[in-house]
Amino acid sequence: MTSIQNLSEQIFKPQYDYPETSTLINRVDNSDGSSFSPLDGEFDSNWYRIVNPVLWYWRGLPKLEVEEVLSKIAVSTKPHVNNKWLDSVAGYQPGNWIYEFLNQSANWQAKSDSIDKNNLTEADKKSLHDYYLIASEYASIASYPHFKNDELAMYAQTCAYQAYAKALSYSPFITKELEFKVQNSSVKTILHLPQTEGTCPVVLMCNSLGSLQIDFYRYFSEFLAPKGIAMLTVDLPTVGNSRGFTLTQNSSQIHQAILEQLDSVPWVDSNRVILAGFRFGSHIATRLAHLMPNKIKGLFNFAPLIHQIFVDKELQKNLPHVYKDMLASRLGLPSISNKQLAAELNYFSLKNQGILTHACIVPVMNIIFEEDRLSNLTEAKLIHSTKQNKIVSVPKTPLQQSLFNALEQSVKWMSSIL
Repeated sequence: MTSIQNLSEQIFKPQYDYPETSTLINRVDNSDGSSFSPLDGEFDSNWYRIVNPVLWYWRGLPKLEVEEVLSKIAVSTKPHVNNKWLDSVAGYQPGNWIYEFLNQSANWQAKSDSIDKNNLTEADKKSLHDYYLIASEYASIASYPHFKNDELAMYAQTCAYQAYAKALSYSPFITKELEFKVQNSSVKTILHLPQTEGTCPVVLMCNSLGSLQIDFYRYFSEFLAPKGIAMLTVDLPTVGNSRGFTLTQNSSQIHQAILEQLDSVPWVDSNRVILAGFRFGSHIATRLAHLMPNKIKGLFNFAPLIHQIFVDKELQKNLPHVYKDMLASRLGLPSISNKQLAAELNYFSLKNQGILTHACIVPVMNIIFEEDRLSNLTEAKLIHSTKQNKIVSVPKTPLQQSLFNALEQSVKWMSSIL
């Protein structure tokens, strides 16, 4: 595989013939972006992408650096493909979103490369681990919203995965790259193991639409690992290592295949599996909890999206452009209208699929956030368990502390049912 340094050299030269990310999906209708949630980021009509610094800081990125990168993008006087959006500088050059975030990633890779690898101290190993994680996260943000037909974003994604692999090589935890068969293909996953003897319980992650599987390391290292719980990550269809798969109403096909083969993995206890669904990932997790309850021990959903967003046309119409484009991209649609989006999403409602007509037979925990227009108490109550229903409502401010508290509560609940 091409090295991180060679990739950076290959693409870190201004080039002007690449299409800008915001032009890749043809939108028939406009949107005012009024329906959203503080959890997903700060919606601002001056940006195409949804800026989410709180989440980025939580993942370990330096606050002042993030603000500096965003400022470089915001003040750029280079030609924009859409003068309304600060992050729409045409071509791969200073001021372009991917260019600036990938540049910051390269800076942290350079810091890592400057450390002598011959006589590493424990402090050096920690620095390498931290630096490569930061580089990986910057490259992941550069790739966002991870469109399959975005060539520059795919380069950034490759850089992100390679930096993450280097970070894991200096991690205090053992990690394994595992491949699982899915239909006539296979998918790469990453198993993160706590520092415990013998087999351990495992959380199977179901990501949000805007995430890569490498974006959850802190959840593992600070929350799951101390409880002796492993984490298995996998990308959503059309994204990252799952880009060869298309997202359909059977959203859980990849995760279902993994569950069916998990008993062949010697490091985890396949009888103690918890599904963790984050935002759209809760669609996958909830679906699986109903279809394969004998394979899982519990279902945890973080701000679940299982019905309303798929059937409420007014809500869909007012989603930010990038959110509509993410949905279109994941569905394999090169263009999208409100009417077409509504027709496609209707099939995704778990209520319409008949999945929610009966109660789930495993314990369920749902966390919802105050003033989240996409996921509320009504949505959470649709996911009903015959054994245990726990719903936790979290205040929107201070958001970073609320996020920490929510994740802390999730692992306490997991430990209680394991």
